[in-house]
Order: sequence, then structure tokens, then C-alpha cells
Amino acid sequence: MTTGTRNMETYRRKVTLRDGDSITIRALTTQDEDALYDFFLHIPEDDRHFLRDDVTSPDVVREWTKNLDHDRAIPLVATDSHRIIGEGAVVRRKGAARDHVAEIRLAVAPTWRNRGVGTELIRSLCDVAGKAGWNAVLLELVEDGEGGAVQAAEEMGFVRVGRLEGGACDRDGHLHDLVTLAIPLGRQCSQF
Repeated sequence: MTTGTRNMETYRRKVTLRDGDSITIRALTTQDEDALYDFFLHIPEDDRHFLRDDVTSPDVVREWTKNLDHDRAIPLVATDSHRIIGEGAVVRRKGAARDHVAEIRLAVAPTWRNRGVGTELIRSLCDVAGKAGWNAVLLELVEDGEGGAVQAAEEMGFVRVGRLEGGACDRDGHLHDLVTLAIPLGRQCSQF
């Protein structure tokens, strides 16, 4: 375990959103299994389709909450005073030549979108990734479905490093372009 990941389970940050509501961003814990599963069940099916894992599988969510390996992935949740409203993780890329770079995975409850929850989760994920010693973070988004997230990431300092035409296929078989953004860690993320 790297020095920066030893205390990830204690990560906690209070945030005031653009509309004045307050949320907490904190480390995912083993006690979050049921709440995280419930959160994912309330994400629209069309949105879940683009996630990398089957988050409607209790086994997948159980694996995430029971096997917290912060050297491989650092998961965070955003909560209001009652429930999980967002989930994100920075995941170390595989392979010795790439394991200094992390990828962000992110989901926000529909009623909390466009309020800054995703932006604050990304800020926190960059912060913990930098403390864990990763050199850069990648973020992959569906361009036409997550245009607001692309714009927010660019405003945070992420730079488009690639675009794959037809890189994602929705449930109806329609192709969507993927945009890959990246940010080097350290100076940029700590300035948020």
C-alpha cells in the first residue's frame, strides 16, 4: 500500500453545492452495501447501460464494498443527510507501463445532476488519486449524453486527448462517440 492510500477510509469532505445544498463526500465503507445497491437501482436503465459493471448485480456491489483495495481503486460516495446520491472511484490502470495513471468511474442520481455533485466528486477523486501517488487521471464520457460533464471537466482543467467515433453502443443499437479527457495530477487538482 502506498503512503497516500493508508487512510483513505477516513476521507471525508463537506461541500456546499451551487444551489446552497450541502453534501458530504466520503470513502465508501463496508456498511454501504445496501445503500449503494439501492442507489444504483435508481439510476435510469439507459444510463446504467453505459457503466462498465452490472451495478444491478448484488454480487458486484458486495464485491466493491467488501474488498476495498485502495491500492487498486479508491471509491467515494456523495451523500445528503439520508442516502447515497453519487458514487465515483479512481481505478488504477493495469500493467506496469500504465499503473501510474488512474481512470475515473462516476454516477450521480438523476435528481442531483446539474447541481455540482459530479464536479465535486471528480475534485475529490483527483485529490485522493494525487495523494495515492498516481500521475494522471483519465475520464471517458459519452459525448452526446454527457456533454455537460465534458464541459465541466474541461472547466476543471481536463484536456480532450481523444475521441472515438461510435465507441459506445446504446441499448437500441445506436452508436455514440466517446470522449477521453485527461488531467495531470498535482498542481492542477490541488487548485480546485
